[in-house]
Amino acid sequence: MQNYVEDRDIKAGKLTQTTCSLQRLGIKMEEDINRMFGKVSKSYDFVNHLLSFNIDKLWRDATAEKVLSMPGNLEILDIAAGTCDLSIALSRMANKKGRNITLHASDFNRSMLEIGSRKIAKMNLKNITTEEGNAFEIKRTDSSADAVVSGFALRSFYFSDGTGEKMGRFLSETYRVLKPGGRAVLLDMALPSKPSEKMFFRIYSHFMRFVGFFVDNETYGWLVKTISKFDKGKLKSMMAEKGFKNVSITELKSGIAYIAYGEK
Repeated sequence: MQNYVEDRDIKAGKLTQTTCSLQRLGIKMEEDINRMFGKVSKSYDFVNHLLSFNIDKLWRDATAEKVLSMPGNLEILDIAAGTCDLSIALSRMANKKGRNITLHASDFNRSMLEIGSRKIAKMNLKNITTEEGNAFEIKRTDSSADAVVSGFALRSFYFSDGTGEKMGRFLSETYRVLKPGGRAVLLDMALPSKPSEKMFFRIYSHFMRFVGFFVDNETYGWLVKTISKFDKGKLKSMMAEKGFKNVSITELKSGIAYIAYGEK
């Protein structure tokens, strides 16, 4: 797999000829992304915690708090759940708060989902189910979920076809399955807004690449580049275009992670 997101490929949010030629290979690129994450599935959790100095757990907790601010019993979909860390964070927090929630975690990468399923079974979390699923064709009826969450998947959706069309399809599907008043709470990473935090990320990205070299250079090179090039402003405008109300982007601790929020 070649690097799809080189610095020369995306400038000021506009696609260059290189990236445009790659969009015709959208299905192949999806397969390659799936293959990449399958390669690192066994070390994925450990490396994530290492790279973030365990701050990623706080990011998930912040996402869970946002979801659980909704009243009543909740039906929640975790799309592109990976190894299910976000579902687990939601389940454990809900249990501590005495909240009744049902979580359905899905991912198209079987290797990562199997790891997540084993973790859920080991923790005896009865309110989470897992299944293979496509984020662009969510297997749920219209207006059936109180909340849709996703952790660190938006960049893969956006850059899988080089146009943002796949991310748009995910947002449309999210809107479709949400009940009126339902919420999308989407956790991901992008270049921070503050100059000081941007400078820190430039330095920190070398550490990410260094660690990635010993795990899988291809996968972690992809992650660094997509973090650097993802446009949060475009995400916010796309959510509004799909019909979401009260759309917001909130940067979390360190500025690298953010929560994209919208209501149906």
